[in-house]
Amino acid sequence: MADARWHKVYLAEIHDLYPGMQPGAEALRAVFPQAARDRVAWSIVPNWQDRLALTGHPQAAAELAALPGTPVLHGWTHSLGPDWINWLFYGHDNRSEFLRLSEAEAGDRIARGLAEFRAALDVTPRWFCAPRWQLGAGGAAALRKAGFAGHLSGAGIEVYGEGRVPLPALNFDEGERGWKQALARLARAPRARRLLSRGTPFRLVIHPDDLRFPAVRADLERCVAAMEADGWRPLGLDEMLALWRQVRP
Repeated sequence: MADARWHKVYLAEIHDLYPGMQPGAEALRAVFPQAARDRVAWSIVPNWQDRLALTGHPQAAAELAALPGTPVLHGWTHSLGPDWINWLFYGHDNRSEFLRLSEAEAGDRIARGLAEFRAALDVTPRWFCAPRWQLGAGGAAALRKAGFAGHLSGAGIEVYGEGRVPLPALNFDEGERGWKQALARLARAPRARRLLSRGTPFRLVIHPDDLRFPAVRADLERCVAAMEADGWRPLGLDEMLALWRQVRP
């Protein structure tokens, strides 16, 4: 897009919020510049790993409900259970929860997630983000039937009935394996430089685990500092979509 307004704007996004995650939401929010902290898109997991349901932790749910920004439904459990390939590469279970589900299977998980979300947070999310941004055709069909406005993908934001907003995700989470994190950092560095040098709008995405690994945290903090120094402007999800509608061809 040639419009000058579609330049050096970004969406702050935080994933994997659930009762007891460490670090907590406020520590994650503090990573972003002050102007972004009330504009975060929060991807909340209603029943993390099928053992931490929001309704079972009312204090944590109340804290999540009070967060400023946009709540996003982030799957149901964020897991499809143990998997040796995922253990080998990531050091944990298969977290691509919605990648291969049928429409009926996806619809069931979405319905459970919505019910838990509403019961615990007293809000109905309009947006969905599949764990790892991996959403199969069955999941996409189920989301439309459930009345969602759209979903967040790795390449952008899919607005149902309108198209894709070109907002790629700059992600820092690569699991627990040190060797995989090192390779990912090598690949991410030039991509981040390209995004920042071109002024291409994107989503800056963090996870709780990003702050647990010093090298990853340092990369994230350098990126945020560079954006602040260069005049990048945070927008909330609704603000970003409103701007996109104004400038798209």
